[in-house]
Amino acid sequence: MTNLNASTTLATTPVPALPPKPKRRKRKIIVIGPNGGGVRKTKTALVFGSVAAAAGCTVIYVCGDRGIGSLSASLKEGGPNRVELLPDEESGNYAETLLAIAEEADADVIIIDLGANEMLNSKSRRTVRAALRQLKVLGHDTFVVLSLVPGKVGLEDDAANFARQMSKDAEVLLAFHSRDEGSDLTKFGELKGDYPTVDVATDQLAILELITAAGVTPFDWCSAHPAGFATAAAWIARNLLQLAQQPIMADIVYGDRAVPVLAPLAKNRPQRFYTGRNAKWQVRDEVLAADSTEIAAEHALKRLTSNSDDAVILAAARSLIDASHAREAVYRAARFQQD
Repeated sequence: MTNLNASTTLATTPVPALPPKPKRRKRKIIVIGPNGGGVRKTKTALVFGSVAAAAGCTVIYVCGDRGIGSLSASLKEGGPNRVELLPDEESGNYAETLLAIAEEADADVIIIDLGANEMLNSKSRRTVRAALRQLKVLGHDTFVVLSLVPGKVGLEDDAANFARQMSKDAEVLLAFHSRDEGSDLTKFGELKGDYPTVDVATDQLAILELITAAGVTPFDWCSAHPAGFATAAAWIARNLLQLAQQPIMADIVYGDRAVPVLAPLAKNRPQRFYTGRNAKWQVRDEVLAADSTEIAAEHALKRLTSNSDDAVILAAARSLIDASHAREAVYRAARFQQD
């Protein structure tokens, strides 16, 4: 037997370096509520998803309602946005399904629009709550966004109940619509004291119909708008930019990263415009330009005082008349082109 003394050195085989453990990817899961229809949940889902997409994120949309006006109806099948349907049967492991879908699509954000059908105490709602609970435990960011509009009877109570039930499993946020139109939202005062808020700008109906007809998100549309609608596209981009700039959006959908992408798209937004744009021809570039010229001429005349020179007043009045006539001619041509 060989005796080894203290000075003997043993040959060793180098241990190969182990590959680093894969880092768990943190995703953001956003549920849009509360119960019932007519509160603009689909619009809320689409604008939040648009900000996330502008920030460079891949977004998965999940639709809980197959009806008219739902996410699955608004986003074109086979288009650039992936839409999944919430399962009809109650599932205790839906979180696993969502993560598998996100992994396959390399998605950063999952937005679930609960829809308007039977959500109170329904199988779908229990499925979503269980998923949020599991996703939160796994370290993912979970949010519930309450889409709130004026004039909806009982909405404040529905929203408060929904927030109370979901707040254990997600951070709750209030998304207010129509505040920019001066709507009265005071009935939500108690909720505002409990949860952070964001404002969602009002879009003109004609532009929304163009986006819906294209079957894409607002960001998709303003990034690649049809010819003749550059100003309308900038209008939409401006509304998305205003949403992205609100501080809490950085935490929810990386709004701070979306700002430098949206700002150039919003550069040519209309500075002066008439609201109530309900027909496609009313949001064409030449129509919005004619509106802006007439409004500017009207403002210039109103700024004059009784002490202004008569010739100046007459020239301003003539400019307004000319701008009004030009606008009427543009309107006629735009209507004819649409017909």
